[in-house]
Amino acid sequence: MIAKVTKGRRAGGALRYDFGPGHQEEHEDPRIVAGSVPGTPQQVARIIDRHSRQRPDVRQPIWRCSLSLPDEDGVLTDEKWAQIAEQYVGRMWGADVPWVAVRHGDDHIHLTVSRIRWSGELASDSHDYRRSRPIVRALEAEHGLINAEERSNRTAPQVSGPERAAAQRRGAERPEREQLRELVRAARDQSAGAGRLAFEQALTEAGVSYRANTSKTGRMAGYSFSLPGWTDADGGQVWSAASKVARDLRWSELGAALSQPDPRTAWAMPPRVPAAARPVEASAPAAVAGASDARPTSRVVSAAAARSKSTTRTRTTQPPRQPGSSAGTTPALPPQSQQHGRGRGR
Repeated sequence: MIAKVTKGRRAGGALRYDFGPGHQEEHEDPRIVAGSVPGTPQQVARIIDRHSRQRPDVRQPIWRCSLSLPDEDGVLTDEKWAQIAEQYVGRMWGADVPWVAVRHGDDHIHLTVSRIRWSGELASDSHDYRRSRPIVRALEAEHGLINAEERSNRTAPQVSGPERAAAQRRGAERPEREQLRELVRAARDQSAGAGRLAFEQALTEAGVSYRANTSKTGRMAGYSFSLPGWTDADGGQVWSAASKVARDLRWSELGAALSQPDPRTAWAMPPRVPAAARPVEASAPAAVAGASDARPTSRVVSAAAARSKSTTRTRTTQPPRQPGSSAGTTPALPPQSQQHGRGRGR
């Protein structure tokens, strides 16, 4: 069972929705199944709103919650829904709040609760989402219902009731998004590490239509998927973004699974040359006998070049001999040259 909470200002608007046709004419036989306020829907709404106006300082005194069941739980009776509603409201808010439960479909009810207790005290809605979760889990166990939290796959967005109904009208065995979830994941696993082209080929073989979504800069942003015959009321093809099919099919994860660069930008990346195919540099002089291993050629060449450069520098710093000086005598140098020579010799 799934509890969806909203908040508002007036019970009148909430009950008008409950007893109206619905957004897609889906409401059937709206009726009150439980509550603490007697009367017709209009009377119940007026009583709750009049009572809530005792606290004008509370901006959203009306607390709304829909309790819905998956198809596997079947269709419950009004009596069973009334029992669930009374237990849920009692554990969530206590017995002294104005409330009403309305049913207008097979799989859910709507609760409208005033947070202004009959005594005038304000019932706190602090942490209401957190408080609701264990109550729902307990009611599922007590009434033999499916644990919706365990059933829900967080990586797979749930298919709504209207979407299932539309798929049945089209003659589909299952909703298209559920079919896509299996087919696209299978194509991803089949082409893992082989790149986008292999993935798209696997999609085509599986009968999945696809289109790549790119940003304004041409960067890959993800995929959208469809199936033959998946059309809207006007006959247009329906496309579902990958993240709506399954969260693990978002491009950030799908691209990593395919693990190959986008072929449109691969030209900008230098090719990787295997080590065995790289050219070998000129051999270095033979290693000294007895050495355990030779140094790399580039290091030997660099060392030799450094020694040659050092020798050249040494020779160019010696001044030419003056005429008449002996071969073994070094002529006196100017003070700056002597300092320069001493600095180089250090």
